[in-house]
Amino acid sequence: METDPREERKPETRGRRKIRIINRAGLHARAATLVRKLVLNYQSRLVLRKISENGTPLEGRFEAADGSSVLDMLSLCALQGDELLAEAEGPDAQELLQALESLASRKFLEEEFAPDSEQGSPTV
Repeated sequence: METDPREERKPETRGRRKIRIINRAGLHARAATLVRKLVLNYQSRLVLRKISENGTPLEGRFEAADGSSVLDMLSLCALQGDELLAEAEGPDAQELLQALESLASRKFLEEEFAPDSEQGSPTV
């Protein structure tokens, strides 16, 4: 009996990357929703950890977030300039981390959604 190649499982892999929050609004509700949608397209699990000023992941109740939970990500209170440690585990962990890094570098599509948000408030 032949195995369907689509059903073959990739070996579990792990990966970590530092992600800098560069968009003006930080990891807000819309950005966290985009991360959640991204994570749901992959088989791997994503955990985000806030990094302290000395470069180490913070330990505590609100410093780690499941990448599939918008509320968890909001609890990180990640602002512009903050760094997160993204840890993925699963068969497509590296691909997930690459996609997350790309999304963050594109400012969570903030400029596409609200182009004026990067320029401050409009004058009346």
